Amino acid sequence: MRHLSGVTLACIDTLNHALALRALAQCRTGLAFDETLLLTDALPAGVSAPDGISVQPIERLASRDDYSRFVLKSLGAHVNTPHVLLIQWDGYVINPASFEPAFTACDYVGAKWSWHDDGMRVGNGGFSMRSRKLLEALQDPRITLVDAEDVTIGRAFRPLLEREHGIRFADEAVADRFAFEAAYPVGRPFGFHGLYNFCRVVPENELAELAPTLSDAIARSMQFGQLLRNCVALGQWRAAEALARRRVAALPADGEGHALLARVEASRAQGPSVARNDPCPCGSGKRYKNCHGALGNAGRSTATTAAATSSPALTPRTDLRASPSARAQQGFDAHRRGDLDTAERAYRDALRDEPAHPLAQHYLGVVMFQRSRFVDALPLLERSVLQVPTEPEFHNNLGLVLAALDRNDDAVAAYRRALQLKPDHATASNNLGLALQAANRLTEAIAAFERAVAVTPAFAAAHWNLALALLANGDYADGWREYEWRLQLPELGGRTPPSSLPRWRGEPLDGKTLVLTAEQGIGDAVQFTRFAPALASRGARVIVQAAATLCPLLATAPGVDAAIAVDVPLPPADFALPLLSLGHALGVKLATLPGAPYLASDALRRTAATSFVADAARGRRPMGLVWAGAPHHLNDRRRSLPAALLAPLLALPGIAWFSLQKGPAEAALDDVASSQPVTRLPPDADWLATAAIIDALDAVVTVDTSVAHVAGALGKPVLLLLPFAADWRWGVGRTGTPWYPTARLFRQRAPGDWPPVVDAVASALRDPS
Repeated sequence: MRHLSGVTLACIDTLNHALALRALAQCRTGLAFDETLLLTDALPAGVSAPDGISVQPIERLASRDDYSRFVLKSLGAHVNTPHVLLIQWDGYVINPASFEPAFTACDYVGAKWSWHDDGMRVGNGGFSMRSRKLLEALQDPRITLVDAEDVTIGRAFRPLLEREHGIRFADEAVADRFAFEAAYPVGRPFGFHGLYNFCRVVPENELAELAPTLSDAIARSMQFGQLLRNCVALGQWRAAEALARRRVAALPADGEGHALLARVEASRAQGPSVARNDPCPCGSGKRYKNCHGALGNAGRSTATTAAATSSPALTPRTDLRASPSARAQQGFDAHRRGDLDTAERAYRDALRDEPAHPLAQHYLGVVMFQRSRFVDALPLLERSVLQVPTEPEFHNNLGLVLAALDRNDDAVAAYRRALQLKPDHATASNNLGLALQAANRLTEAIAAFERAVAVTPAFAAAHWNLALALLANGDYADGWREYEWRLQLPELGGRTPPSSLPRWRGEPLDGKTLVLTAEQGIGDAVQFTRFAPALASRGARVIVQAAATLCPLLATAPGVDAAIAVDVPLPPADFALPLLSLGHALGVKLATLPGAPYLASDALRRTAATSFVADAARGRRPMGLVWAGAPHHLNDRRRSLPAALLAPLLALPGIAWFSLQKGPAEAALDDVASSQPVTRLPPDADWLATAAIIDALDAVVTVDTSVAHVAGALGKPVLLLLPFAADWRWGVGRTGTPWYPTARLFRQRAPGDWPPVVDAVASALRDPS
């Protein structure tokens, strides 16, 4: 027997006492721990703890959240060793010899979450090794419950734990050797978690005997249903029959349970459906007798060896002998792993046999949504909602497709229905806020986002959305505070160049050098560089770090001592700050914004540009034109204008048009009917050259993109075409903006309705007064 010195084995359970003791006993087979604990309220009559298991009393835990809060904040008081192996009743050691020192060389290791792909996939808490250092770090009052306790540790607060407490999370390779939950990794993992995995690690006869002892709550669960499907797919008929009988006893109206029971009884009467020398239906490539066929008559060690294969619910293949529900579940498991191709095949396989299968129908619709095939997704999601009207997630997903189709009022109704069914559905609250914001219902949107963050305080995306709604509504004090949450989002904070310099938090700047790191887009960098003089007035030497093509232009701003490219080594400096954090750091208010101009074009280039523009204009008014932003922008389809709609502008007499359009959209001008040619920007024009040309024009007509910011920062008149729900900086309903006093704002009256906006701009150009 191997002794795991310095490790306590613990299980916390006040609902499934006997199963918890069973799991502890299984983990102690072949292993000795310094201490083995069952933390529970009280053992029921007829249940006793075997020798070597200490029962420690705690208050009854009535919910998952109660359990999670206990693990986060109270477990440490019961653990006296450097590490604790924490298990739940459905997780235990299966390969004692696979324990390795790497598991205790880190502070947290659990099975990998295969459905995430962001570098924070370690991992599941149902079978996990945790250090005493981690248990102490979790007492940090900033760490509060977000979703489950393992999500709180491994995702929501992992950056804080690593950065401020020095907590070391295992890498994914170690996690795969430690345990599995969704997909059995290569090799012989130390342990596992998950009821649906019992078919892999529990001998069939033992599983059949265990089934009647499981509670009604367990028998009704999704994991129990999947375990039943897995046993049916593997031909484990004795276990499948016991599980099916327990399922229909707990859920008498479950049609699938009755169907599976009938199938099992028929199969048992006919004998095995898979011959011993046939390929195993699990897809391992082995013969049935050498794989899952060994589970029915083998001991624990054989079951553990057989568990090294993939069950049908988790293999990339679709087992066409499985029921439509089993195939739908195969698709769902692949879907969670991010394998959309396998998921789609499995859902379609299920629907061929059962065209109205709600899970297959719904999640095929979700796949279509993820592929941006919104029109194909909508009827699938609508039908599944009619079939299962009580499932909140179905309504939430339907709302996503409706919002993508700009049916915002219908999306709002779908999200509200999801929240009626599940009031604490933070994601639905966040999505509701987005739909309301898209309808310019900002007060309601703010309330929805606030509800989302009240339910899930570390929901960074909801905080970010709340910030945008507050800023759009003119509440800059609260908006800037919430805006800092962008740095917790990989897609936003990840665009900020890393800095080894300490963050500036308001310290005196006299004689200090402060580096402002540009982030997000070109327009954002231009917009926020206006605050450099406020820093210079405090005695700071200000360096702006930005895209190389933009640096020469930003260097012309007052208060900027230097502008350097992001890939150039920084000079000696004292502090750094993300550029867009200046709103919060300086307490920026809408009423006291520093105005424009604050950028300047190069004198020599301006002289050349003025001559170039005059020659091309030939006495007409020279006007700049931009109709599309960067195609990768999340809102580009709403903010960009189809080039074909430019015809009324291009037909205006007395105007010489100059295209300032950048990127692939520039070619669309070739297909626009025009009575006069449009002079195009040289393809190699950098921002300093673009600024010089803008300075030589009378005005610029543009959609909401970087050229609008550059023109506004140069003090040039700007006619800005805005979508119905515009970006936060343009507010709601305004025809002007203190950010750029020379800008006039022309807004859609309804989502996607550009022609009236173009007509309004044309009228303004015909009558400049």
